[in-house]
Amino acid sequence: MFTQFYNESIRKTVVAFGAMFDEIFVVRRNSDGSINRRFLVPITYAQKEKFIRMLDELPNTKESDNAAAIANILPRLGFSITSMNYDSARKRNTVYKKYQTSSTANTYNTQFSEVPYTVGFSLAVATRTMDDALQILEQITAYFTPEFTVTINFTDINAKVDVPFVLNSVTPEIDYLGDTSEQRSIIFNLDFTAYTYVFGPTKQQTYITESTVDVFTSFFDEFGGVTGPTGAALKSIASITGPSGANTLPPSAIAGVTSFFAPETLSVTGATQDV
Repeated sequence: MFTQFYNESIRKTVVAFGAMFDEIFVVRRNSDGSINRRFLVPITYAQKEKFIRMLDELPNTKESDNAAAIANILPRLGFSITSMNYDSARKRNTVYKKYQTSSTANTYNTQFSEVPYTVGFSLAVATRTMDDALQILEQITAYFTPEFTVTINFTDINAKVDVPFVLNSVTPEIDYLGDTSEQRSIIFNLDFTAYTYVFGPTKQQTYITESTVDVFTSFFDEFGGVTGPTGAALKSIASITGPSGANTLPPSAIAGVTSFFAPETLSVTGATQDV
């Protein structure tokens, strides 16, 4: 029933989500307002617990050496998948197919309709200061109203598919209590939902180039029986040819029909029955 295939549908959704936040910068300014330092905020596929563990593993954070180490860790972004659910509201007819011409002669590629899924993402913004956190949040929230649409190339047949990413909530997680020797952690949790798709395998099929149709027409008597010489037995053989353009599926066909009639001596008798 199942065959091995891998379209990277889910992976491409994860990569697209992370790519939205890979060019966020934080600026440090001098007292006169001039820029002192501007650096890129790194992003990794990791949950917020990893950042908290990094801070906990560095004791005496107020010492100069460890303070520098903390500065190298934060600010930082981390994201992970939190859920994945089937979305029946966007389901289309299962037997619907999309077509694409193939490089192999007299064949074409087909793929059944996509399967809709909603994928939940959690993005953690971990910083050392509140100003860094607010800079990052403003660069993110300004583009989500509440959705931001990304175009993803899932497969050769299903290229340029729009996937909305919806920002559901922003939740701060700030430690106000604790010993003065402990480093305060400022974390903002952003929850997203991606309305994405999962695509099945691509299969190769051949064009139908010839079809045979048998047609029999007869006369009926007053009792509903089939009787009399018909002379109407017809056999048609249709061959279909046409161009193999990349954007023409099925091709603009030219049908050639070869027909012949049975002789008048042929007769069909018998009774009919309603089914």
